Amino acid sequence: MDSIRKLRETFGDAFLGYLLMTYLGLKGMVYTFLQTAMLPYFQLMGVSGTKFQLASVVAMIPWSMKGWIGVLSDIVPIGRYHKRGYLLLSAALGVAGLGGLAALPDKLAPTEVWYVAMLFCASFAFIATFDLLCEGKYSEVMREEQAGSDVLTWVWASLNFGSLIAALAIGLFVDTHGPRPMIISCLPLAALAIWRTAAGDLPEMPARSWTSLRLKAMSEPDLFLLATAMAAGSLAMALGTAYLPQRGRAAVALLVSAILVIYSFRTLPKTLARSNFYMFLMSVAYIDLSGPLAYFYTGGPDCVPGGPNFSYSYYLAVSNVVGSAGSMLGAIAFQWIQDWSFRNAFCITACIQVLASAFDLLLISRSNLAIGLSDKAAYLFGDAACQSMATQMATMPMALLTAQMCPRGAEATVFAILAGFQNFGQALASIIGAELADFFGIHSAKDGPCNFDWLGFLVVLCHMCVPLCCLPFTWCLVPAGRINEAFEDLSTAPSFRSPASSPSASPRHSPETPPFPDVDSEYCLMEEKDSPTNANRVQRETNF
Repeated sequence: MDSIRKLRETFGDAFLGYLLMTYLGLKGMVYTFLQTAMLPYFQLMGVSGTKFQLASVVAMIPWSMKGWIGVLSDIVPIGRYHKRGYLLLSAALGVAGLGGLAALPDKLAPTEVWYVAMLFCASFAFIATFDLLCEGKYSEVMREEQAGSDVLTWVWASLNFGSLIAALAIGLFVDTHGPRPMIISCLPLAALAIWRTAAGDLPEMPARSWTSLRLKAMSEPDLFLLATAMAAGSLAMALGTAYLPQRGRAAVALLVSAILVIYSFRTLPKTLARSNFYMFLMSVAYIDLSGPLAYFYTGGPDCVPGGPNFSYSYYLAVSNVVGSAGSMLGAIAFQWIQDWSFRNAFCITACIQVLASAFDLLLISRSNLAIGLSDKAAYLFGDAACQSMATQMATMPMALLTAQMCPRGAEATVFAILAGFQNFGQALASIIGAELADFFGIHSAKDGPCNFDWLGFLVVLCHMCVPLCCLPFTWCLVPAGRINEAFEDLSTAPSFRSPASSPSASPRHSPETPPFPDVDSEYCLMEEKDSPTNANRVQRETNF
């Protein structure tokens, strides 16, 4: 209760409620409904396993383009505020995407796969924008108020509880009514998001003058160009995935990734760039086989004779419940490992992910039955529980490090760039996984015929060997400091030579001031070598 009291004093009831709506309602429930709906939606269309995986890459592209949204919200306000206009615009786009998915006929040809993927993409753009801009705002408040990590626990607990509620609801109707009710149930939450955003629950001061905003954009052009390049690269990856042949889409994805990584080292502070590259590398190293695996687990007897043959309610609902519980355990376990080093935390979570993949291998080889372990139990102990726990435990320390090192006045941009890199890495891993599945002749369809002869080998290679081979990079790229030291010095943020941030509005009181006030001397540019904030950043990098 003491933590809740401190949160209310620091962030205010309105902003905490807005975070609850965003993470419990949107990123928890709506995201879970949409992500869960994709598998049955595409399977009903007769789409193959690898094509489903590639369509998921297109649908998830907004998560890689968050940096561009952050740039626009930082330097080009819509109306009187930086964030509110973008939130409302994305909500309208989300309603259009959700409405389109709900209104489509039940039977669609497999050739419509990319049209449906774009509707999912519009819906995910809505959630990604709310996630990004809320991250930027609570990061700003955390630093200005010198708050600790309690808000991260609030955010992640809300997210996991929302996912749990959605998973329980999915189990009630997915087998009998299909994916459409899940999509329709998202529309009231989208309407709530529009209402509370228009009411001003996200605290903001009115935007500064256009002169000041122009100075801000010009103060660190590389940062904004990196975000722009990520948006362009994500769009190129999506178009390449949809329209290029196999080798072409892989070549585009690898080329764009290499350019972005190199440019990030020119743009970001040294420690942040190395940590960002590590998270990107580990995202790629866990090469995605979700399409073939999903079809293996849910395929009928004609696809996988004697196989798991899981129903949707089990594979999507029950496993999501266990996954949410695993994520909650990961969030709780994080509170107990805050005296660990960042390096130890990431190594342990990578090993847990490899352990979870061993259960996939047992199921594919059917060895679990030989040792008396049922298919359902083996799956729940593996990917559903251990994978979710490991992901949660890996995400939270990186979120702490990111929040500490965000530059003043560009919180949304930097949060978006770092999150976008990880999502870009996951998209690249999905494309590589689809290429490998096709190369080894893996073919899957809901009702057969299917070929999973090489799936076990690919799980060993992609989910075990490659991630373990990348572990030595932990000692080269991840800071050596302890997690609980991340917020010891919050007096100043690292500098990108950007103008000082606009006066921070209290989450409890957002006074009305005239929009676009005249620029004054505090927004004048400083040379990086003379910046005390830069000296402070260099000292922190030395400590890490």
